[in-house]
Amino acid sequence: MIIRSIRLRLLVMISLSILLLWGTTFGFTWWRTSRDINLVYDAELKLVAELLAVATEHELEELDLEDYQINLSESGYDFPLLLQVWSDDNKLVIQGPGTPGYVLTSSVDDGYSDSEFDGEGWRVYTLNITQHNYRIHVARGHAVSEALVSSFVQDVVKPLLIVLPLSGMLWFIIQQGFRPLRSVSRLIGERDYDYLNPVTAEHIPEEVADLVDELNALLKRLKVSIERNNRFTADVAHELRTPIAGMLVQMQSSVTGRTDAEREKGLTQINKGLNHLNHVVNQLLILASIEPEKIRMQFEVFDLISVAEDVMSDISPMALSKRVEMELIADDQIELNGNREMIAIMLSNLVTNAMKFTPSGNKISVSIKTHYKGVKLAVEDSGPGIPDDKKKWVFERLNRLPGETESGSGLGLSIVKEICELHQGNINLQDRKDETGLIVNLFLPQLRES
Repeated sequence: MIIRSIRLRLLVMISLSILLLWGTTFGFTWWRTSRDINLVYDAELKLVAELLAVATEHELEELDLEDYQINLSESGYDFPLLLQVWSDDNKLVIQGPGTPGYVLTSSVDDGYSDSEFDGEGWRVYTLNITQHNYRIHVARGHAVSEALVSSFVQDVVKPLLIVLPLSGMLWFIIQQGFRPLRSVSRLIGERDYDYLNPVTAEHIPEEVADLVDELNALLKRLKVSIERNNRFTADVAHELRTPIAGMLVQMQSSVTGRTDAEREKGLTQINKGLNHLNHVVNQLLILASIEPEKIRMQFEVFDLISVAEDVMSDISPMALSKRVEMELIADDQIELNGNREMIAIMLSNLVTNAMKFTPSGNKISVSIKTHYKGVKLAVEDSGPGIPDDKKKWVFERLNRLPGETESGSGLGLSIVKEICELHQGNINLQDRKDETGLIVNLFLPQLRES
């Protein structure tokens, strides 16, 4: 069974740890106590056997061994040990009170042995009196030592049993420990698509601090994504409303036109509106596709000059129709680490924008040069330029210069700026010296491959 509750899992794990500790303590205490008590009892058996040997030798010398046996039997003492003295002809010479008449162990060598009789286990110590050819057996039942071990271990372990009922308090302790997490959960529950502020709970546990940080980073990315989508929706609504309304008017005019010229004029305006609408939609789709995290994962090293040549080749029909000369000033090859498709869109927007404002018979110059730790790119046109107070303003979406006659979406330079910043570059506008026109300067750092 999988326990999904962290609190229940902690309770089970801690309880099992307590039981394991208790069991280990009990087992170790039992083993150590049993060993020590058995060592003491073994020493006692040996000591009694040696005392019995001394007494037996003394009685043998006094020749009153039978009197010694009678006195031992009639002493009235309750001996915890079994005592036997056997002669070399296997005759039981001395028998302690309560001791059976048969031999206690089959071992005849000096030392300890374990035996079983009367349904009980016994520990027996054997000692040979070689000079008199007698053998002594002293035995103690295992039950005696085991009872003492059990009593001692219980006295030691009983205090530990108090821990088991106290383990019931663990649930309360764990509940209290999870209070900061419940606070964080409450704060997360308050978040909504229109309220994505970071979670800033006090006393956040160190164990979940990283999780909260990652969550805040996710909320930030989500907020940026939602704001991007909201802007995109607003841009679409703003940019599509006017051309569509205009084309509807022109459509009505074409249908109701009295002459062929009026109908043709309406169709021409519709065609122009559709072209403009197509351009706007393409620009909006480009804006919608600019997802920084996704695009950065597609960075690669490519030849920037080759990309510039392809862009200028695609725009060349427009340049021919407008009689505008295009010039590319660059080295044979300049490598850049970035997103090839986005860089191509950025260059296309820059050159197309320059083409839009450059009068017929003039020139557009594109310069690409290696710079300190990066690439410097400049697009120069011969148009009317941009006033200083509008140079930053034109980078905002949907902003077009007052009095601008060329059709456009107002999105071109904003797309350029976003792509430039996506590559950690910077962009600025400056007027041409001694001539009319505008120079768009970009610097793109040579980012390391990730």
